[in-house]
Amino acid sequence: MLRALCVVIVALVFVSACGGSDAPEEVTLAGYERTPEPTVGSITLPAANLDNAEFTFKADPDHLLMVNFGYSSCPDICPTTLADTRIAFKQLGERANEVDFAFVSIDPDRDTAEVLSSYVEAFLTDGIAIRTDDADKLAIAADAFGATYFVGENEEGELEVAHSANTYLVDDNGSIILTWAFGVPAADIASDLTVLLDRQQQT
Repeated sequence: MLRALCVVIVALVFVSACGGSDAPEEVTLAGYERTPEPTVGSITLPAANLDNAEFTFKADPDHLLMVNFGYSSCPDICPTTLADTRIAFKQLGERANEVDFAFVSIDPDRDTAEVLSSYVEAFLTDGIAIRTDDADKLAIAADAFGATYFVGENEEGELEVAHSANTYLVDDNGSIILTWAFGVPAADIASDLTVLLDRQQQT
């Protein structure tokens, strides 16, 4: 009886080990995926630090594009997001060359081309500074991503600016394949980027 029981246990262990080796490892991402994936590849806005050339929200082939909406006078959320992105890129090493970052100003009246370009490039040398004076085009772009913002006066007549704090990851089809909420650690962003770069380049 004891011998039979041992044989069963050994067989179960063997089957479990074999099954584990064949099954693909499930990866948990720090960001969240949206179904269906929103598409933004038809959206364009001027890039202030690229001679105001129209920038299309679509990654280069086999690359990824991170997009964030904010403004240069933001006291906390925007500088934290940009700083975390810089850290994540450093952790990616050479693979950071496969990811672009575009920062879209929701406060173009104060974010002149020079101000915004200097702000973005202070964090990310190759960062793309996006701004437009066309309020309708900005609103359409933000809506496509699911970003929200407000620029106006409060009850005291003081300027008030507010915006959502998500960062979006766009693939080379122009689809938003991942969204990070504010506060996701840089190491987790780097890990997600590695997984999704591998996934994209395998398809």
